[in-house]
Order: sequence, then structure tokens, then C-alpha cells
Amino acid sequence: MARLSRRKVVAALGSAPLLANGKFAAAVSTDPVLLLCAHYGELVRRQEQLMRQWGDREAWLGANRDWFNLSKDAQRALPEAQLLYAIDEEYDRCVRAGVRIVRRLRAVPALTVEGAAAKLSVVSEVIDPEDYPGAHRVLLSTIEDLHAIGRKG
Repeated sequence: MARLSRRKVVAALGSAPLLANGKFAAAVSTDPVLLLCAHYGELVRRQEQLMRQWGDREAWLGANRDWFNLSKDAQRALPEAQLLYAIDEEYDRCVRAGVRIVRRLRAVPALTVEGAAAKLSVVSEVIDPEDYPGAHRVLLSTIEDLHAIGRKG
């Protein structure tokens, strides 16, 4: 079985509510787990966007403000660097919000096949595949199985 990329998992998180006949409100009323998983997917996408912005800004600072040769105090004092610190703060808020969603998912049962697949998709995003490669592949395979079962039902 081919390994799903992080990008495909995140896309699956976002599309999970659409699997219920494309009607998000109806799907969420049937299975509130889908709303939590969709929100988690949005947080992951935002974190990736923030990481790109941070990298772009740091590269600009390195090229234009000798960033890597400045002391920590000089870096903090640099007006153009304030965006980096704002990005860091927002990224941390997204991470904390994601942790809260994962904790909440433990207590909210999935009521549909789509909800179970979305919930497992969140877990597959949290677990580092390098730490548990075999278990991660089984998890991704199970998500694919649930999607297949959902299409049959």
C-alpha cells in the first residue's frame, strides 16, 4: 500500500464533512466529530502557512538585516523582526488549540463511518510516522478501509 502524504491526510481532514453528500451542516448534525476534525484540519493548514511565512521572513531578515549575526537582544529590537515573533505566538496558539481538540475528540464518539475516519485522520496527523512506521501504515490503511466502507454504505 502506498503511504499517504501529510498533504493528503490534511486534505482528507478538510474533506471529511463533504463525504456526507456534500452537506456540511447535515453531516455535522449527524456526527459532531466531523466539525472538530474539520477545525483541526484548518489549524494544521494554518500552522503550515505560518511556517512558510516565518521561513520567508527569516530569509529576508538574513539577506537584508544580517539576522544570523545579530545577538538575541539585537534581533528582538529589530522592528522588521516583530512579524517573526507575532508568527511564533499565533503558531503556538494554533498548536494549543489543536491539543485541546485532540483531548476533546477522546470524549466525543464518532457516530458515522466518516466521523470515525476523520477522527483517525487526526490521530494519524498527531503520530509521527518515523516513531511508529508500521503502526502508522496500519492506521492509514484503516482510514482507507473506512472510506471504502462508507462509499459502499
